[in-house]
Amino acid sequence: MKAKELYLAWVKAWNEDVSILDQIVSPACLVQQARIDGESSHQQQGPEALKKMITEGKYYFSDVEMTVDVGPIVETPYVSARWTFTGSYKGGMDGATAEIGKKVQFSGMDIFLVKDGQLHEYWVSSDGIDLLSQLGI
Repeated sequence: MKAKELYLAWVKAWNEDVSILDQIVSPACLVQQARIDGESSHQQQGPEALKKMITEGKYYFSDVEMTVDVGPIVETPYVSARWTFTGSYKGGMDGATAEIGKKVQFSGMDIFLVKDGQLHEYWVSSDGIDLLSQLGI
């Protein structure tokens, strides 16, 4: 798969079904992410690491939609894009004072290393402070 197609499949995994990651992510794919929960983003690799990221990212929200604002931009061997996450808060997040059903939106950027038609390494940077602020944290 070409880099742009891989990135659009990544977005589809967020919006529809994470099982597509089994086809497009290398088993050795490493996630580079600053985490606020203190966990190392290197604890898990491959499709399972990215499935976990999506599952955890969507856990407190319904009506989740990931949209691409800029890109995908391909500069071989990398593909990158700026995205926006939108969803409705379902409740249950420690410290959150937002009402259930509140619509939230925040943005971020992805960079993937593409090798042999798969995603091999992932860097993500998102505006988590904006999200936490919208949730009243």
